[in-house]
Amino acid sequence: MSFNSILGQGQAKHIIAKALQHGTLPHAYLFYGPESIGKRLLARQLAKALNCTEQGPADACDACQSCIKIEQNIHPDFFLLAPAKSTPTAREAVIKIDAVRNLQSKLGYFPYEGRTKVAIIDSVEKMNPQASNSFLKTLEEPPSSTLLILITASPNQLLPTLVSRCQGIRFHPLPPESIKEILLNQTATDRMEPSEVELRVLRSKGQVSRALDENVAEIAQQRQELIDLLEHLSWDRIDLLFQWSKARARDKDRVTEVLEELMGLLRDIAFLKTQNNSELLLNRDVAHLLRPLASKKSLAGLLKFMDGVQQTLHALSGNANVQLSLENMLLQYCETT
Repeated sequence: MSFNSILGQGQAKHIIAKALQHGTLPHAYLFYGPESIGKRLLARQLAKALNCTEQGPADACDACQSCIKIEQNIHPDFFLLAPAKSTPTAREAVIKIDAVRNLQSKLGYFPYEGRTKVAIIDSVEKMNPQASNSFLKTLEEPPSSTLLILITASPNQLLPTLVSRCQGIRFHPLPPESIKEILLNQTATDRMEPSEVELRVLRSKGQVSRALDENVAEIAQQRQELIDLLEHLSWDRIDLLFQWSKARARDKDRVTEVLEELMGLLRDIAFLKTQNNSELLLNRDVAHLLRPLASKKSLAGLLKFMDGVQQTLHALSGNANVQLSLENMLLQYCETT
């Protein structure tokens, strides 16, 4: 796989290709952008190119022993650091200081087999404070013949001093044609209906994982439930508020997913309210169900409710009571005009 075979990310590829051509690679890159848009793929490809014995460092052949070893994570000069749970019951995966120190000790040596040591730190925002401060010393005094590639979907969560010591490259959501090509290639042995492919592309937000992993039947049921709720919920049917909130609170792990789906529907309703152009919709296939909802609320009311949903998402990321948070959110919908 050459750089050109990676779909999308033309700007990022151009910056890297130019640096390789002129031998001006920095000691550290920060790849940032939404999840599942090619950051890890391009980082690994860069590691291959720097150590490829056939086409390197301009590109990678994917056939030499060096490229194969990097692909299989067994190259002695290639390191991948990612968050891990300390115990099976741990709430979230993190990068701890022990893992950082282990990496630092390995980077202290000269390249063993290749030309350049490459360390990819995935989801770098998951470093705990001790690990971040320790890793900052590596960025300030980088080892020779070493490239550090930091990857994050949340650059705002990183220490400013850490960000300032890297060359940032922004990655953008993939264009629809790239998502469609990936879908068709991935599902070559299990063909999707054209309508399903189009739906997945529309809802992907330029992210490969969303396009591939969404359960279309489940999403259709979820959307219909939310559309019915928005259609019938009012002061006269306040019972729906309590029924829906109670039912959703029983499945706490999926509340965020449901609220993000609600935000997508509200976005589309707001678009129909202002432009009445279904081509702009993420949920284009249910535009006929969303149009009547656009006439129920003012644009100001819709935007106010969207703000309420966003506040609820933020509250639920903490320790807020799920059922009470959902009830308060839906009360705002009843209050808007």
